[in-house]
Amino acid sequence: MTLGVFWLSFWVAWALAWPFSSLNNGIKYGDGIFSAIALGVMSSMGRTLAAILAGVLLTVVVTDRNAELWGLFLAALYVLGARTRYHSGYPATEWDRLWQGVSLIFPAVACIVAVVLTARLRKKRIDRRGAGLLRPSA
Repeated sequence: MTLGVFWLSFWVAWALAWPFSSLNNGIKYGDGIFSAIALGVMSSMGRTLAAILAGVLLTVVVTDRNAELWGLFLAALYVLGARTRYHSGYPATEWDRLWQGVSLIFPAVACIVAVVLTARLRKKRIDRRGAGLLRPSA
């Protein structure tokens, strides 16, 4: 199930790559740490939205109580299977490595947050529905 959702999210990320990359065109980032983090977040926005949708889909589809564990596997796949390759004509600096690392890890973190929030909301909904069914007998 996790591999299927992961594969499907690659197609969604591919469809979202162009709109989000056009938002990032023409923006100049500074030399600070926050600029490197912002560039990493903006360059991975399509993959991040696809990871969030995949995490929510996985949590809704998996009826097991261990949906968070499956979400961790999905997040690990986002880190291990990311198709991000960076080539440049000069050696990468610490600033380059920082934004590349943020671009790699941000979708996985967003996926984990989406899975945890969806699982908690779903559990509250099920508990609320189940509490109305159980009535004390007289």
